Amino acid sequence: MGPRLLALLLALSACRTEPPRAAPPAVARPASPTPEDAPPEPPTADEPPAPAKVDPAPDVAPTPEPEPPFTPIELTEDQRTKARRVQPLVAAAARDHGLDPNLINAIIWNESKFNPRARNRSGARGLMQLMPGTAKAMARRLRRPSRPYDPEFSVQAGAALLSILLAKFDGDLDLALFAYTRGDGRVRGWLAAGETEMPKGVVAFIERVRRAMRTFAALGFPGSPEAPAG
Repeated sequence: MGPRLLALLLALSACRTEPPRAAPPAVARPASPTPEDAPPEPPTADEPPAPAKVDPAPDVAPTPEPEPPFTPIELTEDQRTKARRVQPLVAAAARDHGLDPNLINAIIWNESKFNPRARNRSGARGLMQLMPGTAKAMARRLRRPSRPYDPEFSVQAGAALLSILLAKFDGDLDLALFAYTRGDGRVRGWLAAGETEMPKGVVAFIERVRRAMRTFAALGFPGSPEAPAG
């Protein structure tokens, strides 16, 4: 080999580049999810399962007790006829004194059964059975003569008394009825003594009045003299 050929081969050997490096092999991803993504493993036999989440039960209101059945009062045909006759007077007195007209009807039924000439052994007179002294006091308040047997006066005077008693006892109907049948002095003494149970006779009177109020309302009272007889 000549010197020139040897020099040429050496030059070519020096200019040769290194072969390209191969890319690192790709790392294969596991087909199964990573621990962060994987669902929790089922508990082993030694580990009890977690209790299931139970939503709290909604609050349920207690079932109210049914009201006892209403038993209306019994009115004879004569009482119904007399009651219809005085309804214009009852309606006027209710307007004048700010009362439920059937409260007036209920008092009349309990006190006189709608008999304008009624009088009891204690001296109470008229439709609403006012004592003479009470009738005179109401007459002065109404600026008119005391005529206890006059239906219009009796209804107006009795309604005025009821209105006064309701105002005196802050609208408490039971106390007002207590005072109507026994006197407001008796009620004041009962309250001052701190008693809690009314006399049985008063309780019975209050119950009769309330039953009568509901009965007259159911019959369509008050109204004109042609109000339904029920």
